[in-house]
Amino acid sequence: MTKTLITIATLLFIPVSYADTIDQQITTDDGREILLKADGRWEYRSTDRFANTDDGRRVRLKEDGSWAYTGNAPLKSKTQVRTADLDIKLNKVVIETYRKKTQKSARIKTQTVFYVQLNNSTQAKAAINIEDSDAALVEVMDNNGKIYPVLSIKPVLSLKAGSSKLQPGAETILTIRAEKSPSIFDDVKSMEVSFKAGIYGIKNTVSLSQKVTDFENVEVDGFE
Repeated sequence: MTKTLITIATLLFIPVSYADTIDQQITTDDGREILLKADGRWEYRSTDRFANTDDGRRVRLKEDGSWAYTGNAPLKSKTQVRTADLDIKLNKVVIETYRKKTQKSARIKTQTVFYVQLNNSTQAKAAINIEDSDAALVEVMDNNGKIYPVLSIKPVLSLKAGSSKLQPGAETILTIRAEKSPSIFDDVKSMEVSFKAGIYGIKNTVSLSQKVTDFENVEVDGFE
């Protein structure tokens, strides 16, 4: 009880400017859902409480003593974002280099490839369309603000035969291939891939990034 009172008291001191535009739903330290209203007021959403399992799932603890999984536990880091239904993780970034030899020199072409893992929660209510990924809703950019055009988005792990959708409880890895790569003269420290609202059922833009020093480099025989 004391912990709950302390948490609620803390909420009263949240600056009005932080929540003066839209309502926000948060979870207190003791697992209760609270709605922060744009007009400066707040209220409990329910008498249920919430907890996270070690494997990243969200559990609703009901007042009647029962419980149920509700989806993923929220998570946000530079390489991973987890919503209630979708877990998106940047596994690695690879710079592919093709050297085409000519009589006097070699022409060099590069592409930057992001390997992104998608996991559709077992509690998700709908499948995710993977095959028709809209490249216009994916953006690749370096920390200097330079945009690298997205060339293709393809699944590495095949989906079930005859299906173009990622079903609840299933996962796949996508390759997001962008034209060119940072030059050593650009002083690029990191690159990010952003998924805009609308793709894969995402409601808000999700950005994943990695330091250039962690990139892998491979030589290839050509590009498609």
